[in-house]
Amino acid sequence: MRLFLASPYAQQYLDEEFKKSLFILESFFYFKEWEAPLIYSAKDFLLDSGAFTFLNNQKLKSVDFDGYLKRYINFINMYDIRHFFELDIDKIVGYKKVLEYREKLEYETNKKCIPVWHRSRGKDEYYRLCENYDYIAVGGLAIKEIKKSEYKFLNALCQIAKERDCKVHGLGFTQSDTESYKFYSCDSTSWQSGGRFAQVHKFCYDRIKPQSFKNKRLINYKELNRLNLREWIKYQKYLYNKGHD
Repeated sequence: MRLFLASPYAQQYLDEEFKKSLFILESFFYFKEWEAPLIYSAKDFLLDSGAFTFLNNQKLKSVDFDGYLKRYINFINMYDIRHFFELDIDKIVGYKKVLEYREKLEYETNKKCIPVWHRSRGKDEYYRLCENYDYIAVGGLAIKEIKKSEYKFLNALCQIAKERDCKVHGLGFTQSDTESYKFYSCDSTSWQSGGRFAQVHKFCYDRIKPQSFKNKRLINYKELNRLNLREWIKYQKYLYNKGHD
């Protein structure tokens, strides 16, 4: 499995550590100039469209999406991004408009994007995406559109895709038992949570184990983030070398 470490944009002080990361995901919405070398240093780099940001911020739903798409396309072409997600903003503009944006995105980049299936698109559309694309994503996990009680169905979705030679990315999906799910790839911002909650993250055999500082004041969160990122890179390499890829 490919575990993409997501959203490094605010952590420029970790740029050298990130160059050792195999897989990185960043949102076009937040991308900073200092991150450009990471596009090429990573074994694989995923560019998110920023749809998650729009869906979770009421003030951004009146944005000029046509202009935003144009900037997104220009960015993909400028950096020759290989893997990028569509603008899955179904809840804002409707799926018909998303399909129009997808067509324009693929035509003007001359590449297939990674479409993001949401349960609102229905089962038939999932089959259709698996048959027409070699890499898709399942969305709605981070925003609880798909509830934890329904995770038992995720491997079935992955199997449907596998039978059609299609890979599946779990967007914003990280669990303590991540490798028990059959995603080809997933991404996580959990590597940053140690700095927020005063936790040391340690890679132990097959997972990350957080350890809290009890009754202690965190003095240097940057150094803590540095240590934690190194452990997450170990975990990332473990998952990749397990042979699920």
